[in-house]
Amino acid sequence: MPSAATARTTWRDGRWSTSPGHSSARSRSAWSSQLDGFKALAHSYGAQLRITRLRPSGRGADTWHDLHPTNRQQRQIYDWLLAAREAVLTGDSFFHLNALGDPLPGLNMCGAGRVVCLIDPIGDVYACPFVIHDEFKAGSVRDNGGFTHVWRHSELFRELREPQSAGACGSCGSYDACQGGCMAAKFFTGLPLEGPDPECVAGEGQNLLSAYAAVASTTASPRPSMDHSKPVAIALGRTRTPVPTAGS
Repeated sequence: MPSAATARTTWRDGRWSTSPGHSSARSRSAWSSQLDGFKALAHSYGAQLRITRLRPSGRGADTWHDLHPTNRQQRQIYDWLLAAREAVLTGDSFFHLNALGDPLPGLNMCGAGRVVCLIDPIGDVYACPFVIHDEFKAGSVRDNGGFTHVWRHSELFRELREPQSAGACGSCGSYDACQGGCMAAKFFTGLPLEGPDPECVAGEGQNLLSAYAAVASTTASPRPSMDHSKPVAIALGRTRTPVPTAGS
């Protein structure tokens, strides 16, 4: 089933109990007519549905071109989310759809390095869960200063927190609404970060992808840097405080 319940289940007073949480589903083209069903399923478990955009990163890189929604389906998702309002969470997944009209609930910009980041299983910190690539690695919690130092002093995060150039989207009247779209979606489809989102509702991203496809023999989209579903060898270090002994 393409959803994951994150409601907390605990053993209490001799029985299992489930506290309210969130269930999440990645929005894919075949699911656009099933959103009411996902919402009802989450509600039946006392959870709140969160819809997350399918991005061409991780394993999604192999399926995005076949499964990402069409412009017509994006309009359906937008209308559905607009009607659902705060009853459904989206994070920063669909701010690119704000170009269609009224703004959707949730963040209206990319939160990478600003309000979100990812710490992977071996402690490396990336700007967002969808850009696991060396270009967006900010540091490691295993380095001196830990996560606090990375979050406050990473050069990558500092750059991401500065005002961004509209680039090729500067002449578009919808830029203030969509902010140019998703950084990860652009990066892993080979589009420039200052260019349009590949799912730009005006079609500019698709036009650029088509142009890039004509020279696909000489260019290739970036791939995620590491797959943590496979064994990865790392060196773990620990500073141990000497234990005082008698007479010391």
